[in-house]
Amino acid sequence: MERKVESRSFRDGAVKKPYSPKILSKKSSTFFGIRSEIPRSSHLLQCHARTQRGRLRELRIRCVARKFLYLWIRKTFGRVFPSKARFYYKQRILRKVFEEWKEEWWVFHREWKLCVRADCHYRYYLYNLMFQTWKTYVHQQQDMRNKYIRAQDHDAKQKMRQAWKSWLIYVVFRRTKLQMQTTALEFRQRSILWVWWSEWRRQLGQIRVGHILFASAVKHRALSLQLQAWSRWQEQLLRVQRERQNVVSAVKHYQHWQKWRSLKAWLEYLQVRRIKRRRNEMAERLHRVTVLQTHFCDWQWAWQRRESLHAHHAQVEMLARRMVLRQVFTHWKHCILFSLSALPQPGQHELSSL
Repeated sequence: MERKVESRSFRDGAVKKPYSPKILSKKSSTFFGIRSEIPRSSHLLQCHARTQRGRLRELRIRCVARKFLYLWIRKTFGRVFPSKARFYYKQRILRKVFEEWKEEWWVFHREWKLCVRADCHYRYYLYNLMFQTWKTYVHQQQDMRNKYIRAQDHDAKQKMRQAWKSWLIYVVFRRTKLQMQTTALEFRQRSILWVWWSEWRRQLGQIRVGHILFASAVKHRALSLQLQAWSRWQEQLLRVQRERQNVVSAVKHYQHWQKWRSLKAWLEYLQVRRIKRRRNEMAERLHRVTVLQTHFCDWQWAWQRRESLHAHHAQVEMLARRMVLRQVFTHWKHCILFSLSALPQPGQHELSSL
């Protein structure tokens, strides 16, 4: 109903639409025809009419703009204007704030009274409790003082009794300890003398055994050196004899003889080393074997090289002999041909037939 009333009031308050420009032009033309009949002297009236027309046009534009503005406001915000809605919203907020403040003020005022009463009651309770605890503390201190005095007397008596008992025990223990120390010192001196005597005897036996072993080692060393020198002398003698016997032998026999001699020398050396050092490690044997193998390989390589050189020399000598023989034969042939060239033809024929 309010919206209908407002719309009606708005319609009633709205300005009626003026005439269209065509109608105004027609009216102005008719009016101009009428005015043509009026003399030209009325220039002021025309200016006044023009100003009235401009005012009417402005009023018409303002009315149309106001009309469309109100229509847009109504469609956008509804029947109620934003200013009224804003004023109503502010009043409601102020009322709510005032109610909340009033409630909080009342609660705070009531709580303050209760807090004051509670503080008074709590202080009275604390004072009473402190007085009661002070009374109990005084009674406890008196009881503790009496008990402490009794305990001190009893402790002094117990300490004196314990000190007397411990002194008696200490005297007995001291006497027994002195006796044990004297016996321990005597036993220690005897044991030290016995240990040094046994150590002296053991060292004396070791020295004697060392002298005996040293003498036997010297003898064994001398015998081993003699045997080694004898074996070397024998080896040298055999080598000289064999060299003298096999000077004119062939190269193959010399090679075989050299291999056999080196093998025999190696076996003799190995036998001597086994007799002399039976307790040596396998590493030395392997090292010596490898050294011997390397020397043997070197010797074999040198011998093969010597053999190849001898064979080469033999081939060279053979070729030299052939060349000499060929030269001698060619020289002889040339001499014969030269000598035969001086003979008559039949002899030459016979020689050619031969």
